[in-house]
Amino acid sequence: MNGIIFDVKRFAVHDGEGLRSTLFLKGCPLRCPWCQNPEGIGPAPALWYNPAVCVGCGGCVGVCPAGALTLNGRVHADRTACTLCGKCVDLCPSGALSLCGRTVSAQAAAELLLRDRVFFGADGGVTLSGGEVLLQWEFSAEVLALCRAAGVRTAIETSMMGPRAAFEALLPVTDQFLTDIKIFNAEEHRRLLGADNRLILDNYRFLHQQGASVLTRTPLIPGYTDSEDNIRSIARFARSVNPDASYELLNFNPLCRSKYSALERDYPVQGGALTHRELERFYDILAQEGIVHIIKE
Repeated sequence: MNGIIFDVKRFAVHDGEGLRSTLFLKGCPLRCPWCQNPEGIGPAPALWYNPAVCVGCGGCVGVCPAGALTLNGRVHADRTACTLCGKCVDLCPSGALSLCGRTVSAQAAAELLLRDRVFFGADGGVTLSGGEVLLQWEFSAEVLALCRAAGVRTAIETSMMGPRAAFEALLPVTDQFLTDIKIFNAEEHRRLLGADNRLILDNYRFLHQQGASVLTRTPLIPGYTDSEDNIRSIARFARSVNPDASYELLNFNPLCRSKYSALERDYPVQGGALTHRELERFYDILAQEGIVHIIKE
């Protein structure tokens, strides 16, 4: 089976236990305003532009058969007109233009991940991320099965916004589920992320009922998720499902702002990463709600 991927991160230390190789899959059903990987939201390959390395030669404008590119201080791309022919990418002397997303077979994806198996050790392995793994769950299950057959530990990062069939297929081949619960209030979740969270919470319960290894995670996004009420509500829910739940708070990473600049979009999150003191306040909230296994930075 084939899937569409857009990146591979090697020697990752925050995508599961130990040292890992992480494969990023295209497509996501949510629309988080703070998304760290906006290039992975759309399910199809797309033209990507890096203004930081562009030399402003304008060659791409002249070679584009669809007239989708213009040059005015930087290259501007009309992605509705772009046909992804790749002529601008081939011509670009600095590598400022590239195609984000490529189709690979499950076998090729597994081989790509397993190149680094010598570095995994006893605790490391491979992780599938995105985008959202569940949008390509059949492909994902095949990739993970191949990695498992090679004796490598597996994990997925997921918003849990997907069908029950996806989890039933992934459970036998996944050693750990890194699950994100971002906003607990259903109306706020719908308003900010574009979908209700009932399916997410139901799938979270299902994973625990099946005895899966689950790490609960919440990204701390200034102005969106970093309220005491939100963190307390998620912690209370997690503990009601599993009194022994493990919980990790993910500090905000502002480095993704450059990606939004490349897409000519404003990034709505103000400020930077939380300080150690601010993180400790949220760790205290988790402890107050009875969370015993708190994963700290």
